[in-house]
Amino acid sequence: VCYKMEELLEAYCEEMEIALETEIFPDGFRLYEEMTRGSHYDLIFLDVIMFGMNGIEVGRQIRRTFDGVQLVYMTCITGHADLMIPNQPIGFVRKPIQKEEVYRAMDDARKIGKQNRTWFLYKKHRMTYQVSYREILYFQSLGRKVEIHTSDGVSEFYGKLSSLMEEGLPKQFVQIHQS
Repeated sequence: VCYKMEELLEAYCEEMEIALETEIFPDGFRLYEEMTRGSHYDLIFLDVIMFGMNGIEVGRQIRRTFDGVQLVYMTCITGHADLMIPNQPIGFVRKPIQKEEVYRAMDDARKIGKQNRTWFLYKKHRMTYQVSYREILYFQSLGRKVEIHTSDGVSEFYGKLSSLMEEGLPKQFVQIHQS
C-alpha cells in the first residue's frame, strides 16, 4: 500500500509539475518519533491500521504537538469516522487505493495550503516548489533572483522581492530595506 501511494503521489506531482519528497514509515510510533526529532511534514497519509501506534492514535498525538500538518486517512474499515474526525483530517482515501481519490486528496491539500497561507510556492526549472512559511527565516534579493533562507539552507528562484511584497506575505515578514 505504501509503495502504491508513493507511486501515485509521484505521478500526481509529475503531472502538476510539483517537487515532492516522500518518506515511508512502517509504524505510527516511528513517524511520531521522527517528528519529535524535528522533521516536518506538510501532508501525511495515515493508514488507520498500523503496527505499534495506530493511525488514529498517531493522528491524535500529531494534532496535540504539531501545527500546520495536514492529515489524510487511508482505510478499508467503515464506521470509524467518529474516531478520526477529532484529528481533523482533510480527507479520506479508501483502500484499495484508487488514483482518483489520491488526486482529489492532493488537490484538497493544495487548496487548503493556499487558503491558510502555510506554504510559499515558487517555480524553478518548470517545477513548483513549496516551503513552509514557518521554515523561512528571510528572503533576500540578489539581482534577478530571490533567495529563500531557511534553517535547512538556501533556495533561489528568478523573481523580484518587490513582487513578493505586492502579492503579500504573512504578517511575520517585514521589509527592512530593498535587498
